[in-house]
Amino acid sequence: MHEQRFTRQDAENARKKNIIEIALHFSAMTRVFAKQSHTKILKHLEQLFDQVHSITTQFEYDTLHNGFCDWFVKNISTAAKSFKNGRTIASSQCSYGHAAKVLDVAAKVYIYYCAQPSPEAAQRLVPMLHAALDTDMMNCLCRNSPSNLQGVDRTEYQRLQALVNDAIKDSGIYPVQYDDLMWRHLQRHVP
Repeated sequence: MHEQRFTRQDAENARKKNIIEIALHFSAMTRVFAKQSHTKILKHLEQLFDQVHSITTQFEYDTLHNGFCDWFVKNISTAAKSFKNGRTIASSQCSYGHAAKVLDVAAKVYIYYCAQPSPEAAQRLVPMLHAALDTDMMNCLCRNSPSNLQGVDRTEYQRLQALVNDAIKDSGIYPVQYDDLMWRHLQRHVP
């Protein structure tokens, strides 16, 4: 048997890839997408997270965020869905809302929870992260929000993020923290 030689860099690369894979699965969105999407999304998330260490402004982060979401909408489709009653929903192009939720949850795990790409960079980036929206949070923010993420385009996403910012104004918390608080409150019915 051939002995494998690993380096510290190999270990760091494996750690990074594991965090990104965990982050993608944490979003609970992979079941929504067509087969083979998982690999494409992971590759693109890795490329994005390779760039975050140099981000210093909200504009730079939002530009990177928009680029990912635009790529996602063009390259990832929903999976066809079959129901027990025989009805099916055909595969369709993903929405900006789908893309943003995947990225926002992945960024929360990678940057906020795991302090990547470094503790210093994470501290700088956390205030820039967006809240990961889901249907329950959208309904809580606004009664006339879309019924699901498929109905969220870039303009609606920006409107909902503005509502998050209004909700946390003067609270001392960041959108990513509001996301955590609301998820626990809405999904688990706990404070």
